[in-house]
Amino acid sequence: RAETKAAKKEDAPTKKPNLLRQGANAVTKLVEQKKAQLVVIAHDVDPLELVLHLPALCRKMGVAYCIVKGKARLGRLVRRKTCTAVALTQVDSGERTTLAKLLEAIRTNYNERFEEIRRHWGGGVLGAKSAARIAKLEKAKARELAQKQG
Repeated sequence: RAETKAAKKEDAPTKKPNLLRQGANAVTKLVEQKKAQLVVIAHDVDPLELVLHLPALCRKMGVAYCIVKGKARLGRLVRRKTCTAVALTQVDSGERTTLAKLLEAIRTNYNERFEEIRRHWGGGVLGAKSAARIAKLEKAKARELAQKQG
């Protein structure tokens, strides 16, 4: 480069690289600027408040997001130990159809199912004390019914 500068030649413009930005702050900034096409969030972030705002922000801005298992997996994408969130800003022109299919699947599973996921309250499994109390009441009802019948 020094030789070309000495020869007073202009620097040739290079192709802008495809970006995969990591970190909650960088991802938040990209989503707010609507530059992110896809946001991937790790499920095991501690404290969770670091990435808790991202799904709501992505829905508000119309950016596809997904939650994956393990921040170590995301870390491998960006050559670090761990990573809380990753944003994909652009892809090669040959990969756009693949990205479009991926975004469609992610939008149907995460962005459009938000209300359904939010209203899901859990497995409905009772604790030991509650289960014992209900079993005791049912046993008493069965005994009372047996006495009435004969």
